[in-house]
Amino acid sequence: MKSIKMNSIKLFATALTVSSFMLVSCDKGKKDITEIKKEVIEIKEDMGNKASNMQEEIKTRTYKMKDGTAIVYNLDAKGVVGFDDWADFTVVNSELAAMRKSKFLTTNQRIKSMNFRMANLGNSIPAWLKTEEVMEDVADVQKEYLELIEDSKASENERKENLEELSEKFDDLREELDETVAEYTKIHEEAIEEFNEEFKKGKIDAAIEEYNEEIKKLDKMLEKK
Repeated sequence: MKSIKMNSIKLFATALTVSSFMLVSCDKGKKDITEIKKEVIEIKEDMGNKASNMQEEIKTRTYKMKDGTAIVYNLDAKGVVGFDDWADFTVVNSELAAMRKSKFLTTNQRIKSMNFRMANLGNSIPAWLKTEEVMEDVADVQKEYLELIEDSKASENERKENLEELSEKFDDLREELDETVAEYTKIHEEAIEEFNEEFKKGKIDAAIEEYNEEIKKLDKMLEKK
């Protein structure tokens, strides 16, 4: 009996490594479910409790998705500022941040230099971020930018006001992205908790089933096409 139970645990550990949405760590070797849960909680606490101390410092978070691909994103005290696999968003965010610091006093040439990045936002967004809400905010940003560059006769003050409106739309997008990333983390944590509840009762098959059911929520987040 002990041999059968140990083989079941080892089999689950292998399946979990392949199919789950896990935190990437520099530690080598397999981690048990308790360690993974602890890391997830520590990451969430670090993102929340230390936000006030981050100032302009950029921190990087890395996660591994259930299909094995990695999510790497950067954040500051205000939220997400860039993604390794979404360069268009990262560049636009950086440009708007610089314009914000100069109180939106900039040139038409600099505004138009974002044209390609803006136009490509919806095409280059990673699949895991394509929720309905995020895509709506992307469309709003693109619409606001198009109106900005089409108004070629705008005065400096009008251009400044239009840039402020664009910046506000982009902040809405950033906020939605923050919520999406947080939801992914939450789903992963809840999946681990559901697994632990059944596993402590000795119900290994039930623990695996509960875990997989929770992880399915990740797919439901994505925009239906």
